Amino acid sequence: MFCHHCGKEIDDDAVVCIYCGVDTKNLNKGKDKSINIVNQSSSSSTSTVKGTPRYYNAAVDILMIFLTGGLWIIWMIFRPKYY
Repeated sequence: MFCHHCGKEIDDDAVVCIYCGVDTKNLNKGKDKSINIVNQSSSSSTSTVKGTPRYYNAAVDILMIFLTGGLWIIWMIFRPKYY
């Protein structure tokens, strides 16, 4: 079956299009059934809807910079010295 909104091919039993999120003709047929939503995207990153903001957490970045710098300083102090 093809989505009537975006035109991409979707599963014949799909209730909503996995690409654009528009309801299909099967939405009214499945009122008495439970709906399982499965993410079938091939991207490895988290799936977000277009237009939703991603919140940037700078505290994690700062923590990682200090952790990396601290490990580098420890390595410089305790590294094997070949003279």
